[in-house]
Amino acid sequence: MAEELKKDLGLVHVVMLCTGAIMGTGIFIIPGIAGGLLGPGSMILWVIVGILTIPISLCFIELSSSYSLTGGPYVYVREALGNFWGFITGWTAWIMACVYIGTHTIAIGYYVGQFIELTPVETMLLYATVIGAITLVNFTGVKHGGRAQLVLTLGTFSVLLIFIIIGLPQVDLSNFDPLFPLGLSALGMTAVLIVEPFIGWETTTVIAGEVKDTKRNIPMGLVLSTILIMSFYMLTVFVTLGILDYQTLAQSVSPLSDAMSVAYGKLAGFMMTGGALIVSLAVLNAWILTTARLPYAMAKDKLFLRSFGEINKKFRTPGKSLLVQAAFAFFISITGSYAGSVFLLMANALILYALCALSVIMLKKKPIDRLVDFPVIVPLMALILCLVLLTQIPVLLMLMGLLLIAFGIPLYALIRMQYDKKAVEKFYNSFSFLYDILSPIWYGKGRREKVILKAQVKRGDIILDYGCATGSDVLGLADQAGKEGKIVAVDISVKQLQRSVEKAKKLPGLPNVVFVKEGMECVPFEPETFDAVISVGVLSYQQDPSALLKFLRKAMKKGARLSIMDFGRVLLFPGPEYLKSMENIKDTFKKAGFKEIIVEKDSGLFCEYYYITAVK
Repeated sequence: MAEELKKDLGLVHVVMLCTGAIMGTGIFIIPGIAGGLLGPGSMILWVIVGILTIPISLCFIELSSSYSLTGGPYVYVREALGNFWGFITGWTAWIMACVYIGTHTIAIGYYVGQFIELTPVETMLLYATVIGAITLVNFTGVKHGGRAQLVLTLGTFSVLLIFIIIGLPQVDLSNFDPLFPLGLSALGMTAVLIVEPFIGWETTTVIAGEVKDTKRNIPMGLVLSTILIMSFYMLTVFVTLGILDYQTLAQSVSPLSDAMSVAYGKLAGFMMTGGALIVSLAVLNAWILTTARLPYAMAKDKLFLRSFGEINKKFRTPGKSLLVQAAFAFFISITGSYAGSVFLLMANALILYALCALSVIMLKKKPIDRLVDFPVIVPLMALILCLVLLTQIPVLLMLMGLLLIAFGIPLYALIRMQYDKKAVEKFYNSFSFLYDILSPIWYGKGRREKVILKAQVKRGDIILDYGCATGSDVLGLADQAGKEGKIVAVDISVKQLQRSVEKAKKLPGLPNVVFVKEGMECVPFEPETFDAVISVGVLSYQQDPSALLKFLRKAMKKGARLSIMDFGRVLLFPGPEYLKSMENIKDTFKKAGFKEIIVEKDSGLFCEYYYITAVK
């Protein structure tokens, strides 16, 4: 597997990616919605919002001049606020971008539908073809994706430039009088909508690891992109409002096409729809190329699932990240709608930008080698803008946005538990009170009894319960081993052990049970101590399962049995690497020195269960 992503992108590619990611279908749709809500005076709001979003772009200019690592906003927030907030930022950006890709694919279906009537099945095939083809281009190398973006973004510029040039002579200034015929009651909501065509500043910073002379080319690319985007947007909105009156705008779902139809006939309108199709493809390519690098960067830092950190051997691109992203975006495209997603996207985008602005403020305290250093008022203005705009989003949609972000928290806990024993200890100490409630739902008494049965415990045996949790298995083992036997119950959580002790005290005759707190290192047992060892769910959290297996084998008597139950896929999350195949499981145990390895797989409602027995 290649160690690093390939640096193939220059300044021109950065400008094309940034402008291509930002100048999306929003500029073809939002002018109509905004004009219908406020009237021609929405032009003033476009100028104000455009100016107000400059501090956001300046934040990314400063951040990108400070760090040259792949990951963009995730890296910045992680460096400023720590791993948890870095993960939440990366998760938010990834979810937001996948939804963005899916909704822009829907827009492509709409534009194609202006020329050809599509059945639902044909529409789904179109979505799959568009997402699949662009993903394939980017799968074969960042250079190919960059070149495609160069062509597509030049097409975007051409479409808008043609619209501006041929539309300016048709502008009727009387359409701007009165400026606000509908009043200002929808001012806040309209401002949030107008921000949508400006989102995407973060996309280019995500690919920093693949840009030549990163600390120069990304900030310079963002500056040039800001100038280009502001110029094209202001002129495009001016022409649109100057040709169509606000009543017509209120009914229009494609204001630029309708403006061309009014000015030059239906053929011109169809041509503008074709231009919007080119723009949509440019947006999809930019977001597909850049967004896939987020899970890759997070996985490399042990803050995402391991497999997302793998690079395709031939093309040196994050292949799995691209493929999963494509599948997720396709699901969004066949289940969602363009209009319904705008506010949801903005809720997530504004939270993301607020975190990045806060990071700029926090990082000013650190001695970083940055090329650009704006006064603290710049990120402060960006932060205040984001917080104010968040108050204008409908409460239900705001809560849905927060819920999407909250879904990442259990994933973060699972990931950290695979890499960090302290995280495992903290998790079980915090939620031990729920263990006895949830464990019967999760794997139940029957599965515990099966693990004990497979250990073939006899009376008088010395047994190790490694990862005893709240002691449910200890009670069964104590019954089988009898008073002549001995059970050593080990767990990393003090709270879990306390609950285990309380359960043991309730047993008649106080069975011979010893409870041991595990530290960061395994408990140093004497060699050949145990007649049997059981363990449930512990190998899942080991970076190196073979190391724990070798430790357990050393502590076992010759001929002793090891009985393990472990969890594979949990809900939508893949299982640990060593469980990826039956052969891989057996190889892991063989390398640790075990023989007579038997593996059984069972699927439940929530996850996959693996029963593994082996003999020393």
